[in-house]
Amino acid sequence: MTTYKGRLLALLTITLLLVGCGRSAASEDHTGPRTEDVALSITGGIAGVQDGIEVRPDGSVRLTDRKGSREARGLSSAERKKLDSLLAAVDFTELPARSISADSRDRFEYRLTYDDHSLVTDGSTDLGPADDLIRYLRTCMRTHR
Repeated sequence: MTTYKGRLLALLTITLLLVGCGRSAASEDHTGPRTEDVALSITGGIAGVQDGIEVRPDGSVRLTDRKGSREARGLSSAERKKLDSLLAAVDFTELPARSISADSRDRFEYRLTYDDHSLVTDGSTDLGPADDLIRYLRTCMRTHR
């Protein structure tokens, strides 16, 4: 009887460990379809720039500038694949929420938002794959105007 209870307890413990109390390993797999919007807003500079792009999981794009917000041509399948691979390379949990140089004046600020994570940077610090993602979103912003 004790062996049965021990096995049952072990099975229950293993099941709880596999389920976990946060995201499952399957939800961390970025090879599947993306379920969150990714957004980049660019503000600042002497001219007071206010530009932005939001890409939804289906590849649709919303651009923002001084004139307002509007729908734009969606990403191609190749662009979506590239975006998803760049997103998979970024470990948002390891990034600082803010990476701004105290000495910066009239610089641009880039706010990257994805999956409940937000990063604000002026580009003065190397953020590795996050910088690549920001550059790519800026390119998408220009090509989808």
